[in-house]
Amino acid sequence: MIQTYSIAIEDPIVEVTGLNFYYGSSKALHSINLAFPRNQVTALIGPSGCGKSTFLRCLNRMNDLVDGAVVEGSIRLDGAEINTPETDIISLRRRVGMVFQKSNPFPKSIYENVIYGLRIAGVRNKALLDETVEKSLKNAALWDEVKDRLHESAPDCPADRCSVSASPGRLRSTPRWCSWTNPARLSTPSRQPAWRI
Repeated sequence: MIQTYSIAIEDPIVEVTGLNFYYGSSKALHSINLAFPRNQVTALIGPSGCGKSTFLRCLNRMNDLVDGAVVEGSIRLDGAEINTPETDIISLRRRVGMVFQKSNPFPKSIYENVIYGLRIAGVRNKALLDETVEKSLKNAALWDEVKDRLHESAPDCPADRCSVSASPGRLRSTPRWCSWTNPARLSTPSRQPAWRI
């Protein structure tokens, strides 16, 4: 269970109030109250299974994809409630990005995974899409490995080689707020609260 601490934050970018989350009848998050300051890094630290990833997925509504998921409480991004039927999920996920420890490709080709962000932004220029794929894969030192297999299934690509295929490409609007699960080299100071500024 995530333990939270009350710290007054002026003009937070994200405010979470009374957040409860259920997987069916199993309650995973209990009355979470947090506020995240702008332009600062906030860490959620805790043992495996305590609810960190579940909480982070609530911030861009990725839990909507989980059967039987129920969310109670309020999550406000720049003062606007995100848990409403009127929320544009694509716009929300453009602003609140998510990075995973392991590759998590869509059931599409390597090419389509890399340019997914551009596709949903409406980009159709093939030259730009091709250039983005090549540049992204070269930057990740994967181009030579996959350049002849761009239209093969990304989920079938070895996870240790094709992690970039899970990235949603370069978005036209870069997320202003990003969360990630289990960052590789995050040190855990002793005697620190479960989240800190």
